[in-house]
Amino acid sequence: MNDVSHALKKPTLSLYFAIGLFAVGLVILLFAAGLQGAPQSDTAPQPTIVTTDKVHIQQGFDTPVSLYGLIESAQASQLAFDTTGQVISILVDEGDSVGQGQIIAKLDEQRLVAKRGELSAALDRANANLTLAQLSEERITNLVDKKLEASQRLDEATASTKAALAQVSEIEAAINSLDVGLTKTTLTAPFSGIISRRFVDEGEVLSAGMPVLSITNQHSPQVRIAVPADMLDYFPPGESIAVTLNQKELRGKVVQHLPVRDRQTRTVDVLVSLPRGLRSRPGDMASIAGSKHHKEVGSWVPVSALSNGVRGLWRIFVVDTDSNILQGRSIEVLYSDREQAFVRGALADGERYVTTGTHKLAPGQRVSVQASSLMGAPR
Repeated sequence: MNDVSHALKKPTLSLYFAIGLFAVGLVILLFAAGLQGAPQSDTAPQPTIVTTDKVHIQQGFDTPVSLYGLIESAQASQLAFDTTGQVISILVDEGDSVGQGQIIAKLDEQRLVAKRGELSAALDRANANLTLAQLSEERITNLVDKKLEASQRLDEATASTKAALAQVSEIEAAINSLDVGLTKTTLTAPFSGIISRRFVDEGEVLSAGMPVLSITNQHSPQVRIAVPADMLDYFPPGESIAVTLNQKELRGKVVQHLPVRDRQTRTVDVLVSLPRGLRSRPGDMASIAGSKHHKEVGSWVPVSALSNGVRGLWRIFVVDTDSNILQGRSIEVLYSDREQAFVRGALADGERYVTTGTHKLAPGQRVSVQASSLMGAPR
């Protein structure tokens, strides 16, 4: 029994010895391989290649601004009778085109016509009285000359003639006034245009000045735009500017700046004339492009030059021209578009900064400047 146990233990010890010997050999092999590769790790890493540009310090920058306004007619009027009366006919409707001087509405004129007939009869009577007075004056003058009549009778005859003449003039003036009133019963278009609104119908009795129709001239449209006072110099009178209407760009001409400033918005209305025959309606919205100047010291840089900084600031990497070592500079973005940003911060004019690939860089890193770009040039 003891001989059998002893025989079984001998192979087990041999197996353990073989495994241990294999492990020692494996450790020696790995150590040797590590020593062989150690000199390669001492090789210095190659500097990262970057593209740079110069900082161009400016005393300010301009930002684009869109200003909006409404299309209006160069001529637009609410038409009314300047006399009281009953409307007997309106000859146009909304949307109708009319020409200058065209009759568009009438008031009842029967009373005025009847009154004119009365005045005409009174005028005939007054003219007859004037003729009689003149004949009487002529006869009395002859009698006075022959010493057959007293001079007082001549004075009375002369006064009667003057009174009759005054009565004739008075009636003629009344007839002229009535004729003017008759013309006021007819409403005509003051200019060629389109009837934009109708306020009354036939049969209504109107007071003087009540609106009857509204007319607009759409042949010469214009846009009224409220412009901040500090931007008026960008739109001088007579200047041709771009106007966007219904998603289409066209050319307009600045007509004038109105002399009154809005008390609430503190803006000044600028009138811009548009091409004749333009398909637009009063009330359509149009816009013009302008720019606003900001007095801030800083520089334009490409958006790709920005990387996240600390405390809500941004950072750009400046290259030390002597050592080619990167320095991180915290900057503040004042304005940006899709391509460029205007920034201010610890930057000096002429310094070189990395324009792209900043997410792969870190302060203190050595770089190799391969080329320069013009992405941050002044504008």
